[in-house]
Amino acid sequence: MTRTFLRNLMAALLFFASLCSHAQLSWKPGNPGGGGAFNSPVVTSEGYWAVGSDLGGLYLSTDTGTSWKAVGSSSGLTVTHIASIAAHPAGKLLVGTDGGLFVGNSNGTGFSQKYSSGYIAAIAVSANPNIVYAVVHPQWNSLQPYVIRSTNAGETWSPTNSNLPANLRVTGLRTHPVDANGVWVISGKGRFPDQVESSVVYQAHFSTDGGTTFVRRDPQQGKLVDIAYGLDPQNLNLMYATVVQTGNVGKVYKSLETGFSWTNITPGAQAPSGIILADPSNPGRVRIVDLDNQALRPPQTYGSFLWESANAGATWTRRTLSVSGGWSQSDEAWGMGYSYQGMGQTIGYNPATPNTVLWTNNQFLFSSSDGAKNWSDGVSTAVGNNWRSRGIDNVVPIVVEQSLADPNLVYAGYMDIGLWRSDDGGNSWASLNAAQYTGGWSGKGGNTLSVVADPSRANVVWAQLGGNLENCGTPCAEPMYLLKSTDRGANWQRITQGLPDPIKRLEGLTVAPDSAVNFRWVYAAVNGDIYLSQDDGNSWAVALSCPNKDCFRVYYTATNGVFALSAGAVYRSWQGGQVNTWQQLALPAAMTAGWETSAQGTHWLHNAWTYSGPMDLASKDNNVWMAVNGSGKGLYQSADYGQSWARVQASNWARTVTVHPTSGRVYLGSSSAVHAGGYAADSLGVLTSANGASGWTAQNHGLAYTFGLYARVSPSGTLWLASPGQGVMKWR
Repeated sequence: MTRTFLRNLMAALLFFASLCSHAQLSWKPGNPGGGGAFNSPVVTSEGYWAVGSDLGGLYLSTDTGTSWKAVGSSSGLTVTHIASIAAHPAGKLLVGTDGGLFVGNSNGTGFSQKYSSGYIAAIAVSANPNIVYAVVHPQWNSLQPYVIRSTNAGETWSPTNSNLPANLRVTGLRTHPVDANGVWVISGKGRFPDQVESSVVYQAHFSTDGGTTFVRRDPQQGKLVDIAYGLDPQNLNLMYATVVQTGNVGKVYKSLETGFSWTNITPGAQAPSGIILADPSNPGRVRIVDLDNQALRPPQTYGSFLWESANAGATWTRRTLSVSGGWSQSDEAWGMGYSYQGMGQTIGYNPATPNTVLWTNNQFLFSSSDGAKNWSDGVSTAVGNNWRSRGIDNVVPIVVEQSLADPNLVYAGYMDIGLWRSDDGGNSWASLNAAQYTGGWSGKGGNTLSVVADPSRANVVWAQLGGNLENCGTPCAEPMYLLKSTDRGANWQRITQGLPDPIKRLEGLTVAPDSAVNFRWVYAAVNGDIYLSQDDGNSWAVALSCPNKDCFRVYYTATNGVFALSAGAVYRSWQGGQVNTWQQLALPAAMTAGWETSAQGTHWLHNAWTYSGPMDLASKDNNVWMAVNGSGKGLYQSADYGQSWARVQASNWARTVTVHPTSGRVYLGSSSAVHAGGYAADSLGVLTSANGASGWTAQNHGLAYTFGLYARVSPSGTLWLASPGQGVMKWR
């Protein structure tokens, strides 16, 4: 009896443990860290850090930056572009987006939309925490700002019918330390709209009646950079302002009466002009974070400084800013400037903990624990000579490739941060971005749309590298390059023989695994045609001239021939893809309706918002699956080698499909986002089916947004995903 009981108990425990183990599986990011535009950092009353991103939603750290999590639609935040953030003392986060205003808990849960329209450019909590202000632009690229006000901590909002000038682009809000009716609106250059400098209005307007009537109160002695209260308990109307005058000359002004009059306290010819940080625990202490000082910066640098005064601006000391750590090594081109959203959305701190300061910019987050004197990279951790993300990425991954020869070897290609290699199964990454092949990125980034590893030689890899994807006109300033490496990307050989010059677009790299080891057949889509190399990728020739120059992917299959996808058709060769062996597949009208067949062609990436057509293909035995993007489309299956087709799963955003090499389980990726965010409720993320025909279930645990842009099951069975925003992810 006892043995039976123990045996049953052990079986129950093992079953429970297996359930727990299965429940813990989720999508986990594996990236180098950072890479996309960040903005609006805040430090909450709990000490949490929150940062906005332009396409990946909100990022939150509850352990002072050691680790981060992405917050998105799975938590109720159903917009990807974050424009502003404010921390509320009652344990809330107020988040402004390009689609209204959301309120949630400081721990990243329970978000819901509280104002449903407009571009929320700035948010500020007043001295009375029930009263909160926000500024709205009607559209992401419009001016015409107006103020909305909440009297219940952000739960409901009403316009104040403010008289703000219509030509402002708002970059910040400031509230009076004790008067809940006192609010400042700061304008300047934001990310949108794309204004010429001469049309940008740099001003500050003050309201004493709760955001209805505004009067301009900045010093009016140049372009306003920032305006802030000094938080002096002896004079709560004390303010400072920084401006830039003709010739990029900085000036500092001080007001004892909330901006009704100003005194120039500029210390000399070398003057500060930047973002103002006050310290209520030390009223005489004033700091100015001076980014991209064009008057003082050394050649070819941003010239970023900290100015600090211990005596309310009577004298100042200057410190040149630098950042320790990070794979960019404080790259001057992208890492030392200010946020795209403007100066008012670049630096964040909580006056209650004035020495903790966060700095966001076009690609990275930096943090300081000593009041902005010294800065550390906040997005990545060094792992030997490689880098591992802390969970804050905001990237656009395009492709991920795990080596068959070495399962620990993984390559990942991104927009903007280029090509990376992992030698430990995606745990850490090394940059493979050669300066001579990445255009203006100069090796600090790049753009990679395709990479393929040799199936038996672990050191051999072919890849595409390039600079700005849109900068290859006539002449071509930044072409793409086809590269080959025999040492895992440490060194590259440029391949040109038989290829067009310049290469404006290159993707779809594929290798025939059953070709001779040292004479691999390699395929690529180059400038919209299919090219084939029969000598290990050293020389190339056109194999298929696509009518509209819109072919973009090639697939070598074991049982179904070689396929090529274009925007308007699908082609197949039963003879290894050699020239004059291709035929266009006959596909159902319901499948091809809306595909682009004009001479101009279209492209899934460059025309991401409007593209309707084939996206990806997978094959096993007699089955072929094709993901087709577009309204009313989805995943199609042929069970007879591509002769007939049926839709097996509907999706308006079908982007990718992959099949497990042994079990035959099929995974479909659906993503409304590609390279610029954009969440839609019918973006399904990852769906899976045991037979690829029915019984589809969601596999989205760990995804902030249900975005599945590119998925692959490796030969060893590892499942990889490229998810816009969160980046390269691994199911584990």
